[in-house]
Amino acid sequence: MIKKLFLSIFCAFVCMRANAAVDVNYVNAAEKYLNSITGLAGTFVQTANGNQERGIFSMLRPGRVRLDYDNMPIQLISDGRDLYFFDKSLDQITTVPLTSTPAGILIRENIDLQNADINVIETNSGDKTFSLKMNLRGQEGLGNMTVVFDKSPVRLNSWTVVDATGAQTDVAFYDLKKKTDFGTGFFQIQHHRTISTSGGDSFYD
Repeated sequence: MIKKLFLSIFCAFVCMRANAAVDVNYVNAAEKYLNSITGLAGTFVQTANGNQERGIFSMLRPGRVRLDYDNMPIQLISDGRDLYFFDKSLDQITTVPLTSTPAGILIRENIDLQNADINVIETNSGDKTFSLKMNLRGQEGLGNMTVVFDKSPVRLNSWTVVDATGAQTDVAFYDLKKKTDFGTGFFQIQHHRTISTSGGDSFYD
């Protein structure tokens, strides 16, 4: 159940109203900001099913992201190719392709919100923030992701993922700072066990 919940944070996107308004100025602002970022670090608060969890968020483009939860033996890491759900209590991982996750949109080498496989289906604006709702072309029935940005200056504020069942996970970011000097191997799981198809356990360092 826990594994399903956390994988749903990163698993992709639902088709929304076909006629929703899209303001290209906000799309351009978000695209420019995301492409200007090399690395970020800060804290996050995740809300799902009425429960809140806190932790540390780290990101290094292209392709790398890491979430460490404060009060659970759970870690989410992308090494640029795959996304790993690491259950420390079991010393086991589950792997999904990064290309199938909304997190993959934010950490691509080149973020194109208008002409690639990303489909921005709606933009909204408040006093201090604006948001982009998006999905992946060809995967419209699998869910959607809304990314919220501060307006002045433009920076990442939060995201909301809705999976194909309608379950919603909100992640809000705090104290984000530019950071690129992550240690060697920071975005890799150093030790884990996987269940071998031959019936034994395999360990990797």
